[in-house]
Amino acid sequence: MPKTPLPTSLRQLYNEDFVCWVEATVACLREKDTEQLDWEGLIEEIEDLGKSAKRELESRLSVLLVHLLKRCYVNLPDNYRGWQLTVVEQRNALKRLLKQSPSLKTYFQEVLGEVYQDALTEAIAAYPASEFPAAYPFSNELPALLTEEFWH
Repeated sequence: MPKTPLPTSLRQLYNEDFVCWVEATVACLREKDTEQLDWEGLIEEIEDLGKSAKRELESRLSVLLVHLLKRCYVNLPDNYRGWQLTVVEQRNALKRLLKQSPSLKTYFQEVLGEVYQDALTEAIAAYPASEFPAAYPFSNELPALLTEEFWH
């Protein structure tokens, strides 16, 4: 059965209507129609998927570290429960993300120092009267970071 050419090139769709581009690309892939595929757009989107997962890891790690810093170094007992709940929420999300993409464990080690510095800056801005450690105070081991209650 001859393949019906698309009325608009996939490259043009990529620039004009992303959802339509995705649907047309999926149809081409299912039909194994490699001639009409927008290879540049497809490669770009697949690369972005990996970048998106890395951004999510950085974001969740940052929120986790900010709330660990608050819980451990800010003396506001009325806020402890809320900070601890955020710690649990971010840990659970990180565990799910790392289960889906175990290779992100290596990336975690690469960005931990930088993410900590950003989290420290945020914690200091929120609580300038509190003293926070300049050097990373928690475990460098991912399992410990995702389970230990550092405030005991």
